[in-house]
Amino acid sequence: MEHVDDLTRQKIREWQMRRLEIKDQMANHPEQVLALSRVLDQMEEEHERILAQAMPQPAAQPAAAAFELQLSVSAASRRDLRKLLELALHELDGALDAPQAHASHPGGMAGSLGAYRFELTVGDVLANAD
Repeated sequence: MEHVDDLTRQKIREWQMRRLEIKDQMANHPEQVLALSRVLDQMEEEHERILAQAMPQPAAQPAAAAFELQLSVSAASRRDLRKLLELALHELDGALDAPQAHASHPGGMAGSLGAYRFELTVGDVLANAD
């Protein structure tokens, strides 16, 4: 499970701490091993519930997209990357306002900051691509 939210991560940490405490009790009180083993079994079920709650729920099929954007940016520094993203956003904003409602709008630039290129696809072009 690669991407776990903070709340789930916290629940798992608390679960692990309680589990370690029970294992310590088992080591210190051998006469309680059977009862504590049952508690550990219940904790395993709790752990499964925590993980199940963290799993993303299946999403409904998204509606047909009206816009699709593919963007590629390369820069030597964070500052240059930010500037290139600003420039690309400005150019994309112009493409969104273009009178051609159903078209593909390529754009890009290259220079001392680095380079970006994009392709904005709008409207019916997306539907015909399938």
